Order: sequence, then C-alpha cells, then structure tokens
Amino acid sequence: MSQDQVGRAPTTTTNRHAAATSLLLVVLCGVQFIDAFDVASMGPALPEIQQDLDMPPGSLQWIITAYVLGYGGLLLLGGRLADLFDRRKLLLAALAVFVVASVVGGLATSGEVLIAARLVKGVTAAFTAPAALAILLHTFADEHARAKALGTYISVSAVGFTSGLVLGGVLAAASWRLVLFVPATLAVVLLVAAVRVIPRPAATAGRGERQRVDVLGAVVVTAALLTLVYGVSRTAESGWGDGPTVGVLVAAVALLAAFVAIERSRRVPLVPLAIFGRAGLSRGNGAIFLLQGSYVAWQFLATLYLQNEHGWSPIEVGLVFAPGGLLVMLTAGWWAGRVTRYGAWPIASAGMVLMVVGTASTLALGTLDNALVFGVGSTIIGVGYAMCFPAANISAVAGARPDEQGLASGLFTASFQIGGGVVLGVVASVFAAAGTGAGAYRSGVTAAVAVALLALAVCLSGLRRRHEPGTPVITAVAGEPRPLGTAASPS
Repeated sequence: MSQDQVGRAPTTTTNRHAAATSLLLVVLCGVQFIDAFDVASMGPALPEIQQDLDMPPGSLQWIITAYVLGYGGLLLLGGRLADLFDRRKLLLAALAVFVVASVVGGLATSGEVLIAARLVKGVTAAFTAPAALAILLHTFADEHARAKALGTYISVSAVGFTSGLVLGGVLAAASWRLVLFVPATLAVVLLVAAVRVIPRPAATAGRGERQRVDVLGAVVVTAALLTLVYGVSRTAESGWGDGPTVGVLVAAVALLAAFVAIERSRRVPLVPLAIFGRAGLSRGNGAIFLLQGSYVAWQFLATLYLQNEHGWSPIEVGLVFAPGGLLVMLTAGWWAGRVTRYGAWPIASAGMVLMVVGTASTLALGTLDNALVFGVGSTIIGVGYAMCFPAANISAVAGARPDEQGLASGLFTASFQIGGGVVLGVVASVFAAAGTGAGAYRSGVTAAVAVALLALAVCLSGLRRRHEPGTPVITAVAGEPRPLGTAASPS
C-alpha cells in the first residue's frame, strides 16, 4: 500500500462514520417528529371527529387525554427498559405498534375505538421517546457534538409540533382520518430506515443482572402518574371540591408515596432515588415540568379564545403560532451549542424571562387586535422556548452514566408530558371557575403566567451553583465531575 493510500484510508473511514452518524440522527429526529406531530395534530381535527363519530363534548377531550395518559404514565418504565434491554429492539417494536394503532384509529367507526387507539399510541411514544434519546446520547459522546445533536433533535420536535397545528387543520379539512394515516406512513418509512441504520448493541458482560425489572415499582408508578393526570383533568369540569376528584388525587399521592417506599427497598429499583440528588437532573426536570405546563395551558386558552370568541379557523390559529415554532426550529440548535460555553442556567433564565413576558403580553386580549397580540406573544415565547428547553434538557441528562441514559431521558420526557397535563388541568379549572368572556380568558392566562414565574425561579436557582467555589462541572460526556473552570456547567 502506498503512502498516499495509507493517508486516504483513515479519511474514508471517518467520512463513512460521519455519514452513518448523520443518517442515524435523521432517523432519531424522525421518530421525535412523529411523536410531536401526533400530540398537536389531533386538536384541529376534533370538530370533524365529533361530527363524524357523533361524540358528545365530554368524551371528545379523551382523544387528547388518552394519548397523554399513555405517554406520561409509562415513560419511566420505557426509560428504564431502554437501559436494561436492547434499545434498538425496543424502538423498532414500539414503532411497529405505533403503525398498527394509527391505522386502527384511522379506520375507527366509534369514539371508543379511536380513544383506545390514541391510548396505545401514547404508550408506544413512552417507549420510542426515551429509547431514541438514549441512542442519541450514546452515539454522540463528545460534549459539543452531543449539544449540537440535541439542538437538532429539539428543533425537529418544534417542527413536528408546529406542523401538527397547521397540517392537522389542512388534513382534517379533507378527512380527519388522514391525521392518523399520514403519521402511520411516516412511521413505516422510519421503521425500514431504523432497521438499517441503528447499530446492534455489542454484547456486554453481566447482562442477566442488568435485565432485572422492578415490576412492582413499574406498576405502582404507572398507576400513580395515570391517576394524577386523570384526577387533575377532572377538576376543570367537576371542580377541586368534588368528592370523587379529591379521592382520585389522594389515591395518586398515596401511590407515589408507595412507589418511593418500594424503590428504597429494591436492590435493583426501577428508578434509583439517588439520581434525584443530582442538582442538574432535578432542576432540569422541575424547570421543564413548569415551562411546558405554562406553555400548553397558554396555547390551550389562546386556541379557545380565537376559535370560540372570534371564529378563527383551525388553520388560522395554527398560523398565528407558526412564527414561534419556526424560531424554535431555527435557533434551538444554536442555543444548545451556547450551553457548553456559558452554562445551562444563564441561558435558561434569560429564555424564561422572555416566556414570562410573552405570555403576560397576551393579557391584552380583547383590547387590541388579536393577530397582533397573539402574533407578538407567540414570537417572544418562541425565542424564550428555544433558549430554555435545550438548556434544561442538557442539564437533565448531562450527568447520566451510560446505564442511566434511558432513565434520565424518560424522566425528562415524563416531566415534560405530565407537566403539560397537570398544569393544563389546574389552569383549565381556574378558567372554568372565572365564568365566560374575555375576563375568564385573562384569569386563565394570569394562572399560566404564575406558573411561568415559578419556572423562572427554578432556572434562577441554578445560577448560584456557577459562583460557588469548588462546584464541580458535570459534563455531557461521561458524567464525571471536572474542576470549575474547565467547562461551563450544564447543571
């Protein structure tokens, strides 16, 4: 072999590896896209579904709630299984079930079948989301490459959500069934590609020990999260003083307490409680719980106000939210890269300030032009979201060991999903109790602003750690602390 050939060989291998890694990222982002699209696309289709399937208004909400219940309730189990078992097989199996459930939902002739299909789709997302994110974290070990990949991943999520809002209305105008068939088609393409591009895991010693699953803990925490989301979702209709609602919420608290007791007694727990001792993980999860909750609640109120009070079409409402989603798509990756330079919480705090300002600015509803109020508000919120979300995400998964990446991903995604469901229930109950008209919407938006302020307080609490002498920096590479000053702290 000539010297020139020797020089070219490593370059060729490097280029092939880079191409394979890029293709893998595309597939993982595609999985995130269909999950985000599925969350947002059903909302604009609800009026058509109600008319076609003759569903009562009280049942209609369960088309959305069932997905959240399945997704949020099983995320911790999905995240842990992504650590204990073959992530590749877990992702492929969940994608296949997603396709089947989407087709069944698209062919449904009754509301009950559609709701059941949505529940199953939520369950599949509870396995695909942590598995895909864990594969991403494992593949991109370098700190800067990981931050960039996470930024792309988050940007695609924003594209999926925004596309769901806009295309959901467009597809529903032709047939609401397309809202389920289109993601099914995309999932088939991703499934075929994933088989080819996701590498098979190398055999590891001691696999039998790692495959033990805390079944009791999984059942109890799933029941606790399902009960919590269900209980809070009842408050908008029944109020906080309703006996059955109070009973459900008390049961949720009791189940959560039981789960903690079970995990303390397990040798191989589903969720090692020591993981919550890491400030970055706990703060990242707390921030995203409140951030996503305030955003989902604000968007819920804005959608109702524009459609019910002013007769906007689903497409028009989707378009007014589009600038914010576009900003997240274009800038989240850039902000994720800044986290490795400046740290997570300065960026997250600045972004959360913008989200508070953007949400509060829409309190002008009813007094100014709606397109101006919500267009400006959505744009400011989009800039803040693009800053805060990747920072919280990086902080939450930065210190995870390789055998904890699925769990850390699952915890973060669970906080994201359950925060949306719980805070939406609280804000919806405030809105329902406030009566009707613009004043009721302002009361709801005020509650959303209050939650956003709590999220800002969580982000600001992370600033203190950057200035404490000797505070270790948890990197996104191996979870090992390094002396302060060698890198910006993501926690």
